[in-house]
Amino acid sequence: MELLSPAGSRESLVAAVQNGADAVYFGGGLFNARRNAANFEGEALREAIAYCRLRGVKTYVTLNTLLFDKELGAALPFARLLYLYGADAVIVQDLGLVSLLKKHLPGLTLHASTQMGVHDVEGARMVKRVGAMRAVLAREVPLKEISIIAKEGGIEIETFAHGAMCMSFSGGCLFSSMAGERSGNRGTCAQPCRKRIRVNGRPGENDYQLSLSDLCLIGHLGELKSAGVACVKIEGRMKRAEYVAAVTRAYRMALDGADIREIERETERMLAVFNRGGVRTGYYFGDGGVTDARAASAEPSESLLKPIRETYAREERKREAVFFMELHVNDPAILTMRCGENAVRVSGEAVQRAHKPMDASRVEEQLKKLGGTAFACTACEISMDENAYLPVSAVNSLRREACAAMEKILTAPREAEAILFEPVKLARDAGDTVVCAKVKTEEQARAALLAGAQELLLEPESYGGAALSALESLQDVRKSARLLLALPAAMLTRAEHERVKGLLHSGLIDGAMAQHFAQYALMEHLPVKLAGPALNAMNAHVVAALYDLGFSRIALSLELTKPQMRDILVSVGGMVQIYGRAELMQLFHCPVKEHTGCNACKKGSMTMVDGEGRVFPLSPIVQESGCLVRMLNCDVTDITDLVGSLPKPEAILLAFYNETPERVAERVRAAKAALAGGRVEPVPGATRGHFSRAVE
Repeated sequence: MELLSPAGSRESLVAAVQNGADAVYFGGGLFNARRNAANFEGEALREAIAYCRLRGVKTYVTLNTLLFDKELGAALPFARLLYLYGADAVIVQDLGLVSLLKKHLPGLTLHASTQMGVHDVEGARMVKRVGAMRAVLAREVPLKEISIIAKEGGIEIETFAHGAMCMSFSGGCLFSSMAGERSGNRGTCAQPCRKRIRVNGRPGENDYQLSLSDLCLIGHLGELKSAGVACVKIEGRMKRAEYVAAVTRAYRMALDGADIREIERETERMLAVFNRGGVRTGYYFGDGGVTDARAASAEPSESLLKPIRETYAREERKREAVFFMELHVNDPAILTMRCGENAVRVSGEAVQRAHKPMDASRVEEQLKKLGGTAFACTACEISMDENAYLPVSAVNSLRREACAAMEKILTAPREAEAILFEPVKLARDAGDTVVCAKVKTEEQARAALLAGAQELLLEPESYGGAALSALESLQDVRKSARLLLALPAAMLTRAEHERVKGLLHSGLIDGAMAQHFAQYALMEHLPVKLAGPALNAMNAHVVAALYDLGFSRIALSLELTKPQMRDILVSVGGMVQIYGRAELMQLFHCPVKEHTGCNACKKGSMTMVDGEGRVFPLSPIVQESGCLVRMLNCDVTDITDLVGSLPKPEAILLAFYNETPERVAERVRAAKAALAGGRVEPVPGATRGHFSRAVE
């Protein structure tokens, strides 16, 4: 099982490698989810990859953000550069970038980022289908489900084993984006979840009820391996090099079966460097986390950090080498060096006839003096005449020349043709814009229908019997509108999948809306297959890729501005959400359950209140294994009056939460009027979202 460590700086890279990482992951400036880390650019990037290649350590470079159309033209040449430098894989999130990389750089290995939210067999199969070799699973997946995914997904599985836990489901967080234009999907998350906030009331000094404890699975690595995990990952590209060294060293010892007392000592040391919430197992064995977890404010002592720095101050990570020296009088001295399957052969000055015999052990001693190189001699054979002599300086020169030649082979650049990026253009049917209303109740559905909605998208609070009854009672609306089912953002158990599949195959619906692109596999048989805003269609190539998968219509990302939406609509079409509270976070760890009790939701609506007094409604979906709790934005986004300034979308989406049937009908009528060119007003107190304010 591979040990993968973070490298947010050159020092961290060395710390990880020298303390036993099998692979490291790092960013190259832009296009990575830790843009505020030191990262590696220009010559430093090439040198970082070369440093690891020399020592037999794999490098995975992060290209794991969502990209705007204007950025794709720069991302592709950057990916080509990584391929030329010899990166072992790139970690990706953006589905449009994935499609372009498979087309232009088929030899580049792709790993599906945890930001892609892979959490089930369908997700693993889908990322394999689009070209990934490995899936980095969402942190929320329990161990028993990991075992199923590893067995049936047909793809390598990587899981997090240590470090910070995002409170929201991977790739599904808009909190930082909506709160301050710093997008977690684009590498600039401001971490508002780590600030003061509490359930149903203004937070006190110590209320951090969205700040989740860290993960630590050092005692459960055997179980992960038995489940079929190929790689365990340490989080921490924003943390200090000493942290990277200490955690990597502890996990290396645990993976190598060191004495339990040694592992305990190293575990204690790594937790002393940084610790948020103690030793927790996250979701692997059920929900094992706690909130109000803040890192200790005290700076680690120099007495703690100094010995940790010493673990990577010297060159301890060596690649095994074998030498064969040939010394025959009057012939050139020849040295052959082998590293694995690679071999180099160098020749030097002519071997002299000795005045007194030269001991072969002296030659061997000089060959093994590899000092600060990346090589260690594990075997050395000398073939020499009895009266052969070669000066020590000449032996050393051959050794240096052989090492330099081997380094050149091990870091040799690959070859790849230049990439000509072309914007995508699709011919889509420019029919009338469809009005789609997402509703939670039968009353909202009928109000939307009477106001003129052509599609009714039911989002139930549970996908069990109550949802089936609701669909049955709404069958009459199918005479004049399409009845669709909105799927949840994630389903962690096979039992929940079966419940949802029962509804999808009930014959009671005309289509469904996916909240994860792998859900296409569940709805493939339906006439109408919508890709919801949670699929993060940030650029035209994502939209085109989703069409290629088979989706009928794609909702554009809620993080797009008017000009960005305009360009995508012109080139490939799409659906625009014009009304509704943005879903800021998807929570499998329920703060209500932890801080107030599980029955609190039954007594009335629940909210989160931050230090500024903003109130964020909580909307739970009851699942087989517990609730998926959506934290909604404090304000409704409403751009109904502005939709006429966009090129005609294929559809518009209005997402209703707790609105009265009267408000539902009023907003649907306003939407239809706006499409017809009429003048309408947004609801009082509404936000415009990102329509006119771009995210970083």
